[in-house]
Amino acid sequence: MEIRQQYLQHYLHDIAIDQLMADYKTKGYQVTKEEKVGDYRADLVARKDGEVVVVEVKTGKMTAQKRRQVAEIGDFVRTQKNYKFLVVVATPPKPKRIEIPNLDQLFCSYLISNFPDDLNRLSSHTRIVDVSDTLVDEVIVNDDGSIAAKGSGIVDVELQYGLDNDDNVTITKDAFPFSFEVVLKYNEHQELFLADAKIMKIDVSSFYE
Repeated sequence: MEIRQQYLQHYLHDIAIDQLMADYKTKGYQVTKEEKVGDYRADLVARKDGEVVVVEVKTGKMTAQKRRQVAEIGDFVRTQKNYKFLVVVATPPKPKRIEIPNLDQLFCSYLISNFPDDLNRLSSHTRIVDVSDTLVDEVIVNDDGSIAAKGSGIVDVELQYGLDNDDNVTITKDAFPFSFEVVLKYNEHQELFLADAKIMKIDVSSFYE
């Protein structure tokens, strides 16, 4: 039996909330679910040392009603002192088909050092948090020992609106798919590094939908 998408998204939403609760509790936060914030109920609210983090979890495309709810919670949070608002995108794990050691970390380091304009334009201060779910579709080992690889992945970012010392700063999280054609090489210590990105396309279209 194939699980229909509507049920998969529902369980993914609940699992993501449970995982976030565990992560925040490990960091010493007091956490509640479905707490009323403004006129709506937030997925998660975490408190520690006077800081209040309001979290909404996004799975798949949001309905117009959900977009309005997120926007109104965000508007309310911006009026509260020491509040932060996060929108977390939950994505299911994907099986890897071809394994290249530390590929997620290699892409994360490369993107931070070669920050894409498409991501930079999304907020006043965009940070790359992680790269995950890299899938390699094709690998060619060249005569010189370099590796040509094609595939796709997900880049997780933190979007900040406002300055760091601004009480009304808003921080959200999002994730965007990317495709790549790269060349990997080994250095003198036999450590793999990303030598050249022939193609690196990040799809940020969901941000504008």
